[in-house]
Order: sequence, then C-alpha cells, then structure tokens
Amino acid sequence: MPSELDHTSQEPLYLQVIEDIRRDIASGLYRAGEKIPSELELGDIYRVSRITVRNAVKVLEKEGLLVKRQGKGTFVTAEAEHKAPFENDDIVRSFTKTCENNGVVPGARLVACERTLLPLDRPGFFGGADNGAAIRVIRVRTADDVPLMVEDNLFDPVKYRFLLDEHLEDCSIFEVIEQKTGLVPRNSTDCILSMERATPQLAELLDVAENEPLFTVSGEYSDQYGEPMFLGIQHVVGRHYSFRL
Repeated sequence: MPSELDHTSQEPLYLQVIEDIRRDIASGLYRAGEKIPSELELGDIYRVSRITVRNAVKVLEKEGLLVKRQGKGTFVTAEAEHKAPFENDDIVRSFTKTCENNGVVPGARLVACERTLLPLDRPGFFGGADNGAAIRVIRVRTADDVPLMVEDNLFDPVKYRFLLDEHLEDCSIFEVIEQKTGLVPRNSTDCILSMERATPQLAELLDVAENEPLFTVSGEYSDQYGEPMFLGIQHVVGRHYSFRL
C-alpha cells in the first residue's frame, strides 16, 4: 500500500510521491492497464496538495509509467508499452555481454575488493582454502550510467587472489578471470531469485529511495570443470530490470 511521506524531510514532497508510486507499480499494487487513484484521492492518501500530486504524475507520465485518458483518469501503461528497459535471459552471463545484447553501454564502479571470511554456513565452500577466507568484490553495475545492480561476490582466496591487484572499474570481472586463468562461470545449481527492499546502504549505492523494491539473485557458482568459483548475490533495481526464466 502507499507509504506515508516524511513531511520533515528535505526531499521535496512531489519527489517522495514519485518514488512511492514507482514502488507500488514495481510491486504490482498498481498493475499494467489499471487505473490509479485520482489526484484528489492521492492528495488525501499522502496528505499533500493536488498541485504536488499533479507535478508527480506529470513526471511519471514523461517516464512512460502512467498515461492520462481524457475523462477516464490516469492508468499504468499497458504491458506492451511498459516494459523493464533491461532484460536478462541468463543470470550468470557477463553483465557486459548482457548490456551489449540490450544495446546499452556497461559500466562498473568498485565499492570494495578485500580479503574476508566465508559466511558461517559456507565455511568449506572452497575446500577450506586459506583457512576459510575469500576475496570479496563489491561493485555497482551501470547501463548507460544508470545504476542497475550491486554485485557482491566471494571468490576462491587462492585461485583468484590476483583480483586484489586488478583494476576492476568499468570491466567484466569474468573476462578478467578468463584472461588470467582460462576459467569461466557456469549456471548455479542452487540459484534463488527473490524480492527485497533497499536498505539505506543499497539505496545510496543504487541512487534509489529507501525501501525501493529490488530483485535479489543469490547462488553458488562453479567453473566449467565443476570446481567452486564464487558465491554471489546481486541486488537489482526492479523497475529497470526483468528476467527471462
């Protein structure tokens, strides 16, 4: 359901309305082809003026999320018109190649590359290599400079130790690994797709509002020889992304 706005925030109220309606569309509260509440009703829901609501709706119309029909109201755009602009039909495929397939320019911003310990429930994933350590790489992936996901991967600490010294900005980490080792990832046998809400940290990295709906893709991945390669989790902006399963 619509969220209560923070009237004490420095963020303009119309922007808060925009983000909340986006979240409700992404979550399915307002479905494609359905009519949303009137400007008067939205004003009552959010406790804001009709002008504030009207400004928010105009922005969402320009984005193609909403369409006004004379004498009928405002509707979520039909499924044929409203489609996530970025589609992935292979979860483990290089994000760079997926961008190329979608006709957009890939990017990557490194957040962290460091040694860490494996999660307590996966202490032996890499066969106990380096006393249960791992190389953790966190990056924000972008398409045409728009943040789409945060990838948080744990790699074998011995086989992929070189990642600590690599330049990992604006590149495919899988291509770096293949060039160094000849190894490539294969689909996880235990990959889970779920939904979450953006935490303050993820919201900042992805340039979205807190509680924005996100896809979460997590799994255990092996190389082409069946050897454990990495544990991965991706936090994906739902309104920009779709998966073909």
